[in-house]
Amino acid sequence: MDGKTVTVNEAQELIKKVAVREEKTEEVSLMDAGGRILAEEIRAWQDNPPFPRSPYDGYALRAEDIRDAGKETPVCLRVVEKLWAGEHPKREIRPGEAARIMTGAPIPNGADTVVKQEETDGGERKVQIRKSQNAYDNYCPAGEDFREGDLLLEKGIRLDAIRIGIASAAGYHTVRVSKKVKIAVLTTGNELCFPGKTLRPGQIYDSSLFMIAERMRELGGEVVLAEEVPDEEETIRTSLRKAAGCADLVVTTGGVSVGEKDLVKDVLKQEGADFLFERVFVKPGSPTACSVLQGTLVVSLSGNPFAAAVHMELFVRYAEACLSGCEELLPKEEQGILMTAFQKACKTDRYIRGKEEYGRITIPQDKEKSGILSSMNGCNCLVKIEKGRERIEKGEQVWYIRI
Repeated sequence: MDGKTVTVNEAQELIKKVAVREEKTEEVSLMDAGGRILAEEIRAWQDNPPFPRSPYDGYALRAEDIRDAGKETPVCLRVVEKLWAGEHPKREIRPGEAARIMTGAPIPNGADTVVKQEETDGGERKVQIRKSQNAYDNYCPAGEDFREGDLLLEKGIRLDAIRIGIASAAGYHTVRVSKKVKIAVLTTGNELCFPGKTLRPGQIYDSSLFMIAERMRELGGEVVLAEEVPDEEETIRTSLRKAAGCADLVVTTGGVSVGEKDLVKDVLKQEGADFLFERVFVKPGSPTACSVLQGTLVVSLSGNPFAAAVHMELFVRYAEACLSGCEELLPKEEQGILMTAFQKACKTDRYIRGKEEYGRITIPQDKEKSGILSSMNGCNCLVKIEKGRERIEKGEQVWYIRI
């Protein structure tokens, strides 16, 4: 398949065929489960709450006893118990009785409604009820949140704060998760300087190494190797071998075009890598390639920072989602309304930076070139400008990907 040029969708399908998830799991504490991919279903083993409870501070009683209650005709009941959250009722409520009850406390047997404290005189031994209400008003039944056996969380989802809260509400303190996808990031180029070091003439600081490594962590991956590699064939060879040997996914930047120092693809071929594709019909970053080296997927991106950022979302994120078994991580196209006209003719599909809010998308009006990263600050989507569209007016629909 050497030399093959593909569309974005074709590239993703090729990646999907080789980025096959391995069923490697581990059990972790819920305290350490944030961002992890759930490897099992979470089902409720009991009702939640396991008892009927009060939603307010007030009095638990029988609705029948206060059928005629009103402001001018209060009903007097004997208070037989005071219940706090965490306590269990000691007796059943009988006709003419009430229990002082606090928010979250179990409603005792015999009671079928809770009257808010504001609708009473607040009595401790006897209480005057100044409002009638129906049975099961202000009454949270057992299982109101979920019932025994309910499916709470599906296998393959990414655990966030709410989902961890749901699992803990069901009594789980550990969960089984997929092992993190191990990722190696290699940035190539003699022009790159590690931040913190002194720039030599002709050098720039390396942004892609840190950007890609952090994005992979954001998506739940484990970065096991991150290093800069000079434009030297043997050094590139050594680094690629090391990366393929320790990672599930290797991401490289630079060295994928046709220049004399663009050595990454050549070295991969010398090492026997099987190329899925070598170019993509898209701007920016068309030289992006994908191969399999020693059984490990290698995605080789352009050295231009913005081009690398775009293809990181289109292909690296796609590969990590497939390897982790989490469909939620896949880049998905959505439709929005463009609030800024776009006037550049596109001979192929193009992705540009954008800011989306409530389906409305604005495009930064300066610093659009593929070597520029600073104008990505504040952007939260990539806007797809489809091949053949010469001008998009304000108010027209466009496709975009959230990032």
